[in-house]
Formats: sequence, structure tokens, C-alpha cells
Amino acid sequence: MIIKHEILSRYDNYEFKIPYTASDRVLVKEGQKVNVGDPILERNQNAKAYTFYVPNEIPISAQNVKKHVTCINGELVKEGDVLVEKEMSGGLTVKKLISPTVGVVDLSRIDSGYIDILGEEINFVFKSSFTGEVVEVNLIDGIVVKAKVSAMDIKVLSKMYQEEEKGKIFGEFVVIGDGVNLQVKADGEDYTDKIVFAGKHLHTSLLQDLFEKGAAFVLTYSMDYSDFRKQTLPLGILGGFGEISCGNEILKSIGSKNSSLCVVDLDESQIFFLSDYKGKETEGNFVKSLIGSTVRSLALSNYSMIGKVMGVEEEGSFLTVEWEGGSKGMIDIGSVEFISL
Repeated sequence: MIIKHEILSRYDNYEFKIPYTASDRVLVKEGQKVNVGDPILERNQNAKAYTFYVPNEIPISAQNVKKHVTCINGELVKEGDVLVEKEMSGGLTVKKLISPTVGVVDLSRIDSGYIDILGEEINFVFKSSFTGEVVEVNLIDGIVVKAKVSAMDIKVLSKMYQEEEKGKIFGEFVVIGDGVNLQVKADGEDYTDKIVFAGKHLHTSLLQDLFEKGAAFVLTYSMDYSDFRKQTLPLGILGGFGEISCGNEILKSIGSKNSSLCVVDLDESQIFFLSDYKGKETEGNFVKSLIGSTVRSLALSNYSMIGKVMGVEEEGSFLTVEWEGGSKGMIDIGSVEFISL
């Protein structure tokens, strides 16, 4: 019996946790039924007036930025105050990063090379994108909700989350662009505290731009390994490394979650979409018939490409597959995984 891998897992009655802080105002209570559109959490936070990726301003690695910072977290600075200072040319010159405005220094992202200057306070209300019931509310567990959700596995998390950070990231899920074409810059939107899907392949310029605009977590299907291994930014890979194929159905499934609330579970390496999923019912966990099944290639020549089994050859050892795009070919059954979308 062959087991199918679910690309998008669906749970009818799943218990998940929405993290919040002591400064947030919880708008739901235990036992409450929550419907789509209901307010669940209110958060006051300072808008980012300016964001600096220090290595772009001063020749210094992201990991060493904190060694040269001349301000402290929460400090009120004015225009012209020095934020970072580094001696150059053996002490003959000094390179400085200057604050362009009045604001409060935020060093929460200093380990990734970022310094933020916070401006005026803004109020934001998270509204439910799901139907469910509040099970429990407390600062340790967060808002515990039981509802219908869907989830995807994150194959690889960036280094900082493998070794240092554990827990959950909560926010609005947004998709930039069409998910297909490579982008090197985001649009002019504010991505503060949002979880962003950057498409089927991520360029480091786009990653940096998204974090300069305040993104809490960036998700992509693939990225060059040489770029990924250097990252200390909160980043997740769904598919793998290199410019690998990403099926249209996978992109469509991810795109359908745009604007819904989600939780990235760093301990479980999964992203949970807090929305009432729609569409066809799941086909079960086992392959009933090889012909007509959906497969994803594990072969190097077309890794991650998705296709339909059209025929079975040589006593089941080889499959004839029609791949996305219309091409057909034979492949060893051991070089595919059977999936459900």
C-alpha cells in the first residue's frame, strides 16, 4: 500500500494557539464562539518611521552590528544622533549611521542587522478569518482556539530559528506578486508583523526589502542554498534549494490563503492557516489506483515537478507521467512521491 503525502493538510477540529503579549488586549473569552470577521485581538504598536539594514550603510557584518551600536533599546533619539559608529582605516576615519528623525530606537532585530526608529503609535485589530470556539485564554498558552484549519510543512527554517528561537509567530498571511515571476523588490505596502509568501523562488534583495518594511516572517518555495545558509532572518523554505519547479496547484493553494490569519509553529516546522478551507474533500491517505494519481518528481532532472500518472509499465516499476506543461515521460516509481493537493 502506497501512502500519499498531503501538501495541504486539513483538520476539522484542530486546537491551535494564538500568542499575545501583556500589552495586547484580548477581545474574546473562554467558551466564546468565534465567527469570520469577529475581532479577537487588539494591539497598539509604534509604526516604523525608519528602518536601517546596517551592513548597507556601514561595511560590517549583520552579526557584528551590536558591537558598534551607540544607542540602547527604547532610547529616544533626535535628528542627528549617532546610532552606529565604526572606526575605519586603522582609526583614521569614523563611519557613522545618523538618525534622520525623532523617534524611539528598537533593537529587537539587531541580531539580523536591522535597527528600527519607531514613530507614532498605531492601533490594529486582528479579525477572525475562521469559525471556531475559544477553549482557553492566558499569557502562557495564548488564545487557545478549536477550529477548522489547514497546514503546510516547512521543510527548512533559517538558522536563528533552528538554534535560538522557539515558539509561534502570529500574523496576517499575505502573498506578494503572482507567486511565479521573480521579484527583487516588494511594493510600497507596509508589511509590519505580517507573514509573507514571496513566491516560488526568493532573491536576497526581496528578502531584505521585506524585512526593511517590517515583515515578521518570510516564506518561499525555493531559494539558492548559498544565499539561505547565510541568513539569520526569520525565513522558511517549503520546497527545497535551487530554482526547482513549483506546481501551479501548490501556488493556487497558497494564494487562496491570502489575507487570512496564520500561525507559524517553529517547534513543529509548520504554518497553520486559520481559515475555513473550501474545495474538494481529501481522497484519503492511500493510493487506490496508480493511474490517475498525482505525483511529484524526486529525480534531479525535474525535481519537484508535478504530474499525473497516465500508465504503468514493466510490472509497476516505471510510470508514464504527464507533467505540468504537457510533456510526457517515463520515470522509476521510486523517483516520485504520491501527493494529494
